[in-house]
Amino acid sequence: MKKTFGFYLSALSAVLAVVCVVLYGNVLATASVVRPLFIISAVLSVIVLALTAAKGELPGGNLLPVACAALCMGAIAVSFGPMASTVVFVFMGMSPMSSAQGYLIFAGVGCAAWLLSVIAAFPGIAKKTV
Repeated sequence: MKKTFGFYLSALSAVLAVVCVVLYGNVLATASVVRPLFIISAVLSVIVLALTAAKGELPGGNLLPVACAALCMGAIAVSFGPMASTVVFVFMGMSPMSSAQGYLIFAGVGCAAWLLSVIAAFPGIAKKTV
């Protein structure tokens, strides 16, 4: 089985999802569902990689990487609610940047994990051999 570029992007997305779980500890105001969403995304990415390595193709095509991307984006969207006022105050100059710095780093890494999952779904994870 030949792996495509999407396989490696999916692996990197799983690593970034785990990094997001750790980085979310530096965020001042949190939502309880964000960490589980990133954990599920990372586990699902590992399942995608394991299935690809074992079977050479994914059941359901490229829907699993898309599900990983949806979980990452859902976590980012939910995480913004508790931090919205802090981020707005920082951008208006009413609060120091340090109050939102942890969240902005977390959100940046989370968006990178999301983007890598989306890109991984396009070329596929493995080339079909005939």
